[in-house]
Amino acid sequence: MRWSHFVGQVGELQKDGSLRVSVTDTGIGIAARDIPKAMSTFGQVDGALDRRFEGTGLGLPLVRSLAELHDGGFEIESEVGVGTKATIWFPDKRVVGGR
Repeated sequence: MRWSHFVGQVGELQKDGSLRVSVTDTGIGIAARDIPKAMSTFGQVDGALDRRFEGTGLGLPLVRSLAELHDGGFEIESEVGVGTKATIWFPDKRVVGGR
């Protein structure tokens, strides 16, 4: 998201009262084989000391943990050279105004 422009809606209340929020970027993407590593605590897809992009490897695991604490979930879909789609969801019992 840091290197992309906003182009549309990110959140949608589902018919069952749950909430899904998706954000898609047009960045460098993540190879499918590297997504589990990126989702692990302190996981760095590029472990080189001179890597191009900063980060501690805590962001994605933290988002997943917070979603799960609210009985929700978090997933990443990505393709190298195309971008990444991150989706977080919460059940209706955790949504103000949900069912």
